[in-house]
Amino acid sequence: MALFNDEAMGILNAEERDFVAKLRSEFAQEFDRREAEGTAYPFFFGAVGLARVMHTSEGDYQKAVEWFQTFLQSLDEYGADELIGEVMARCPGVVHGEELPCASSLPFYDEVKDFFHVELAAPELSSDGDIVLYYPLIDHDKAGILEAMDWDHWVKYSRASTLLGCIALDRISRQRKKIAKMLVIADLESCTMDTVMNRTFMRAHTRDVDRFQQRIAAEQIGQVCIVNAPWTLAALFNLGKSFVPAKFLKKLQFISGSGLEDRTFSERCGGRSQLQMLYSTRLGLITKSSYKQKGNAMSFIDTLPTEDELALIARLRGKFADPLEKRKTEGTDWPCFFGDIALARVLRGNDGYFAEAGRWFEIFLSKVNKFAVDDIVAEMTERLDTSGSNMASLAMLPYADEVQQHFRCVFTAPRLTTAGDVVCYIPLGDFDREGIVEHLDWQHWVDFMRAFAVLRALEAERLSRAQGRMVKCVTVVDMLGSGIGTTGLPKVPAFDEPNQKNFKFLRQITIEVLGPIYILNAPWVAVKAYNWFKGLVPERVSKKFTLLDGDGTYDEDFVELIGDAQLKQLLATRIGILDGGSDADVGVFTVAAGEAVRKCRDLQAGQTLVWSFKVVASAGDGWLGESDVEFSASMLCFPELGPPGMSDA
Repeated sequence: MALFNDEAMGILNAEERDFVAKLRSEFAQEFDRREAEGTAYPFFFGAVGLARVMHTSEGDYQKAVEWFQTFLQSLDEYGADELIGEVMARCPGVVHGEELPCASSLPFYDEVKDFFHVELAAPELSSDGDIVLYYPLIDHDKAGILEAMDWDHWVKYSRASTLLGCIALDRISRQRKKIAKMLVIADLESCTMDTVMNRTFMRAHTRDVDRFQQRIAAEQIGQVCIVNAPWTLAALFNLGKSFVPAKFLKKLQFISGSGLEDRTFSERCGGRSQLQMLYSTRLGLITKSSYKQKGNAMSFIDTLPTEDELALIARLRGKFADPLEKRKTEGTDWPCFFGDIALARVLRGNDGYFAEAGRWFEIFLSKVNKFAVDDIVAEMTERLDTSGSNMASLAMLPYADEVQQHFRCVFTAPRLTTAGDVVCYIPLGDFDREGIVEHLDWQHWVDFMRAFAVLRALEAERLSRAQGRMVKCVTVVDMLGSGIGTTGLPKVPAFDEPNQKNFKFLRQITIEVLGPIYILNAPWVAVKAYNWFKGLVPERVSKKFTLLDGDGTYDEDFVELIGDAQLKQLLATRIGILDGGSDADVGVFTVAAGEAVRKCRDLQAGQTLVWSFKVVASAGDGWLGESDVEFSASMLCFPELGPPGMSDA
């Protein structure tokens, strides 16, 4: 193979050369095929390109093999060879190392430049020989791109920019005899949290652009330096950096002010004059834009679809007329996914951007077919109908008896919130991820979780129609006994990694069904930090997540929302699986001083509960006296769930 004789091998150290040779040998057939076809691009398949794979995999050969397999699949999936050919034809000077990349040479630049400006490469390289890329965030009009641009044009421009960077870095590496990277200067001058964040854009960009970059371009970024950051953002970063993986933290640096007075920084960026020149290119596209973000205005609407939304829903139905008509004929046009309320959720979940709502719905339809969601809806519909109630329960889900040995929650609490939303209580002390991996058939867990998402959507649809408003689910997450520390929950890779697919299913199948999330018994440091910075983040974020001190029983607003008696009942359902707790009717319990054993049982009208207990003598009784326990029982009544005429008495 000609690439084995790549002169750039001399740039690499011994470890890198061995790694590259091994990887080339592993994929020899693919290399031979591409060389024969003329598609063995040196920036991907040459010595430097493969050394980047080693670094992005942190030297782990198996991870490198997996990354490269995904890379090869992605080249085909994205049709990247065609785009690579177009970029190389547009930018011959970059290909031959005669000039640095420029955004004006990219496809659809004339359309993009009204909404986005970036200097792909400053005239001078950094002091380390890296490309200096300048990205002023005030020149990234995300709302304008969503509203006024063809999204496919933005995606092609962005992907072409990634490929052009790969070409330029490989050429510079060969010329300078070192692996070159990018020094990114992210300028937050005149930015606020609202101008930086756009949920719909970020979700779409992650799907179509970021994922492409992650799968195609290995180890391109050397460091990201953030300049002119508002003190609020810098403070948020300092509070949350303990949760950021060290690999990424190492690449991120906050610079005080503009950095012009920081001699070390300016020299690294190619000199003070170059830094000044880059700052002078800032255009302020967001401040001049006539397109404003819709997100905050739609975040907390709980009304049924408005006339304007119904008109958009009609357009959405027209766009997908064939598959929707087919479903109507087959009787699978489930209201929870295809009714007006469900489609209004799609619109609001995409902040009212019709084009992005259409893209979300197109992906949704493909996933419904791929994962046989119709079968799940049919099964959950039958179980909910059989119950005689519009409110669901965990027992309706497949394999619930098996799962509850390792994961317990209250799927839907007996009483709705004061606004009419359902309440779901999840005690993380009763979420044994290791137990699920060791003792549960993984497919049973997958089926349980998929049904969980579908049943939630089905319940929300029925309650919404009954109440004449868009019902959501208020989730209460209890951290007590979860093992959480300052860096988050303990990691269980054997569970956490495959379970990401379940979360992905949830995001692709349901939208705008989940409402606010309340976190109980979080570490006090996290609660204090949250109370400090919640006024600094967009309203959508601060209202979506609330951290409460202790179990929430001292927060009047929260108690009013959930209900005093109901909150006590929810807390009493927690048994502490991670600490060895069990909810069996019969058992032996060791109760330490000041601790308690709680049992919670549901009773129907006319039923009787009988219990007994015995205190067993211990070895220490002779020294400390006989053990004793305090016993109490309380009853929480929910007359609205019983037959007509029942009262609290």
